[in-house]
Amino acid sequence: MQKNKSAILITGAAGGLGSALVKMSKNLPELDHIIATDIQEEIQDIYKDDHKVIGLTMDVSSENSIKKVRGQLHEMGISIKYLINSAGISMFYPVSESSDELLDKILKVNIYGPILTVSVFLEDLKEKQGRVVQISSDSVRLPTLFHPYPNSKIALEAFSISMRQELGLFGIRLILIRPGAINTNLLENVKSVSNPVKNSKYEKYFKTFSKMAQNDVGKMVEPAKVAKLIQKALLAKKPKKIYSINRNNKISLLANFPQRWIDYFVTKAVKK
Repeated sequence: MQKNKSAILITGAAGGLGSALVKMSKNLPELDHIIATDIQEEIQDIYKDDHKVIGLTMDVSSENSIKKVRGQLHEMGISIKYLINSAGISMFYPVSESSDELLDKILKVNIYGPILTVSVFLEDLKEKQGRVVQISSDSVRLPTLFHPYPNSKIALEAFSISMRQELGLFGIRLILIRPGAINTNLLENVKSVSNPVKNSKYEKYFKTFSKMAQNDVGKMVEPAKVAKLIQKALLAKKPKKIYSINRNNKISLLANFPQRWIDYFVTKAVKK
């Protein structure tokens, strides 16, 4: 079937920021559909009463799952113009005690996902002269012990630089969004930090870290405000390469210190 309908595809759309992005997308011009995807099957029921939104189950860590969704959309004559990679996972554990299972869990969602979705929908984006939005994090400015989440986002940003240059050859814009703490269920992990590594050599330090983490979240921003910024980035004639919102003041301060100072202060803090 010939593709002639334009749509925006949002990953991780079952709740939090994803839900706010679905709502925001209704303000975007010249879109026939909003494709809300999530690994949870409930996504198909969440938006079933909204004629403009199509909820589809999709695992961003699986190329086959993404290709299946692309096939479904093409059968409906739908082509993706905007792609927002919102799906993400946050974990806390000693990075130096990583296992392949722990690495797969965070890296496949936070890195593989945003890369694979671009790859699978590249022809659509090229056809529509579209835009890609990658949700990064303010925490990339200060990676610390026991928290692989910012590390995964640093890697995502590095891959995104390469993709931005490649996509630019086709007139496709790629934009990075760096939000600070967003008031979503993702932050619930911070309130109940526990070490998933059995018999961890870092257990006593991790317990200190977990208490610190709860106090270092900083002020939170509502998902709707982040969604509004993303709307601005999608519609801007010449969007910035990186947009930041709700920067953490503590990160801003420490990130300017020499790395040896940061290492000293961080390790000293958890040794208390």
